[in-house]
Amino acid sequence: MWLRNLCVFLGTSDLGLTAAGLDDALGEALCPPCGDQTVSVGGFVPPLKGEHAMTHVVDGLAVCCYQTISRVLPGPVVAEEVAERVEAIEAKEDRKVSRREKADLKDEVHFELLPRAFTRAKRTTIIVDMRASRVWVDASSENTAEEVVAALREALGSLPVKRAEPTIGVAGELSRWVTEPGALPNGFELGDRCLLETTDETKASLRITAMDLQQDEICAHLASGMQATKLNVAVDDALEFDVDENLDLKRIRPLDLIQEDLDSVDADDAVAELTARIALQGEAIRGVLDRLYTHFGVAGECSTQAA
Repeated sequence: MWLRNLCVFLGTSDLGLTAAGLDDALGEALCPPCGDQTVSVGGFVPPLKGEHAMTHVVDGLAVCCYQTISRVLPGPVVAEEVAERVEAIEAKEDRKVSRREKADLKDEVHFELLPRAFTRAKRTTIIVDMRASRVWVDASSENTAEEVVAALREALGSLPVKRAEPTIGVAGELSRWVTEPGALPNGFELGDRCLLETTDETKASLRITAMDLQQDEICAHLASGMQATKLNVAVDDALEFDVDENLDLKRIRPLDLIQEDLDSVDADDAVAELTARIALQGEAIRGVLDRLYTHFGVAGECSTQAA
């Protein structure tokens, strides 16, 4: 397992969670089977397939997994079946099928075909940092992350978390990092890609990849009023990622300091492998979040517990 994208939710107070309590709560919110006439279902599953434990805790980081199962019934398949039935009725009864009849036929076809549709499962990793009262969701979409946290809150009964609320404008500061690399937090280095956007209603954008970000042309775009809403950085020769204007981490990749240790992990033992990967990546991410939140003056987060 490797966390690739992180949406982070910060505790507004101590979450008050224990590993045993979390495991019991998620065990009561298991993902059910997807019934014949069910479009999708969601719930929690063990982070390791074949295991019964609903959480796996490493150094205060509790790994959980949320799963959705959806039935895949492509629209063109339904449309083709409806068209065939409409054609048969019109030929047999020598009349035009009305719009309302077509809608009824569509519902009928959907009902008949849904039980025969393939199912697709999607798993989303969640890490509850019980030391720092933070919840990390490995999701590239904020909507997906919000849905997963809502399910976790329902399972636990209460989950006092919110998104980061920086007191410094993130896009403006990321732009400053491009023109003044010395302004980056300690241990951070400028990468080679970014996303520039205008601040007006047009939201014109310019995606820059594999380039020296301090080129005059890029600085000119920033000087003209564009802002960096996503910026690639490397930290401590351990991690590389893109940080966006929500302070989410995208496209997380291990660098030499971590990659060497990852290469030596025993892949034959699933439990030992998960433990090692979370220990390596988790502590590095903790440090990154602490420095980011301190730099941007994030209010209401419990980073002091994670030092």
